[in-house]
Amino acid sequence: MTVNKVADSDRSTLDRRTQILITVLGAAAFVAVLDGTAVTASLGTLTTSFDSTLPVVVWVTTGYLLAAASVLPLVGWAVDRFGGRAVFVAGLIAFVSGSVLTGFAWSVSTLILFRVLQGFGGGLVEPAAIAVAAAVAPREHVGRVMGRFSLIINIAPVVGPLVGALLADNGLWRAIFLINLPLGVLIVLAALRWVPATRTLDKPPAPDFIGMGLLSPGFVFLLLMINRWGAGADVALVVVLAVIGVLLLTAYTVHALRTAKTPVLDLRLLRIRAFAAALLAMCAVGFIMFSQLSVLPMLAEEVFGLHGIGRGIITSALGVGLLISMVNAGRLSDKVGPRPLVVTGSLVTAVGLGTVSLVWEALPLAALLALYVVIGLGFGSVAAPSFASVYRTLAPESAAQGTTALFIVVQLFASIGVTVMGLLLDRGGADIYGTVFLVLAATALVAALVGTRLPGRP
Repeated sequence: MTVNKVADSDRSTLDRRTQILITVLGAAAFVAVLDGTAVTASLGTLTTSFDSTLPVVVWVTTGYLLAAASVLPLVGWAVDRFGGRAVFVAGLIAFVSGSVLTGFAWSVSTLILFRVLQGFGGGLVEPAAIAVAAAVAPREHVGRVMGRFSLIINIAPVVGPLVGALLADNGLWRAIFLINLPLGVLIVLAALRWVPATRTLDKPPAPDFIGMGLLSPGFVFLLLMINRWGAGADVALVVVLAVIGVLLLTAYTVHALRTAKTPVLDLRLLRIRAFAAALLAMCAVGFIMFSQLSVLPMLAEEVFGLHGIGRGIITSALGVGLLISMVNAGRLSDKVGPRPLVVTGSLVTAVGLGTVSLVWEALPLAALLALYVVIGLGFGSVAAPSFASVYRTLAPESAAQGTTALFIVVQLFASIGVTVMGLLLDRGGADIYGTVFLVLAATALVAALVGTRLPGRP
């Protein structure tokens, strides 16, 4: 049974088998997000456990994100060549294997290395799941499918920070990774039962290996430049890293505009105004989301004196808002279009973060938690509609490339956010929080501005 046959069985509603299939696919993405939020909430504890510094330990997250971004261009080719189920299962097995290795890391270097290996698998899981689900869903119900994914996935930002903080503060940080083994095995078995094998092409177009060799390494050098500059490294080294990064990204731009192949990140799609807006909105989503995942546990500990499970409580308040809004935003985008949701959600996020930047020292914890639920409600109305708009603004033959591009920029700008926040928190002290939240509020305003370029009512 193929994915297309499942989809053809009922074009107006999602049948029971399709709902189960989407649940299985979403569960895998849930495990990956749970792992990421739990790890990010534990960065302070990992810094102490390995007697390291925060700018070094943030590479546990940055390395994962960059590794995930680097394999994303392979997803389309691999799905065409081997089928969506095969790529999904292979990515999940690689993710679980990397998790087990990370759980047994004996130094900060091996911790980062194994997280990179884990990221290679994690980078395949969610886009492969989306590719299969998009083939299953009728085009007019893409928002509904994204909403169902959101319902499953966005439980993770509520639970992940609490689990991560609780385990890390009780000396059980290894369990954050090792728990992925039993969960992963169950999902693999369910996928083999419910996810249909898809048709494959014998000779799909080869991936853009040249582009892969330029784009992600270019970002790596720029992030290393930020990291070394923050650590007070020699100016010459900082300049060399910056120059190499800029040259690589410039070379990628030239390559992407000239190549006859489909490039890793097809810059030519930016000529389509609505897609360019969606791409920029998702850049902001990646930066804001992972910056907050890094900052909020530190804020809870340093400002409110919270420890253990308490360190994850502010992040979980954000997750509650996300859980509510992302489910409904995906469904509403089918009716009203992404523009009003993204603009309104971004403005709510900007006002909320701006308020935090001004009064974070004076706010009682209960007021901050309530405010962060509101921020989550606004922020959750940005990602799902922006993502779903790709399937309305691009031709069907370009939709897969557009989806890959959105995943890539989210991962890359998330890695920038984590790196920058690690640097600021390490060097700025408690007074830096006002600046941090002001930067995030400004980024949300940018998302509101570009959101005006998204499509309106269908």
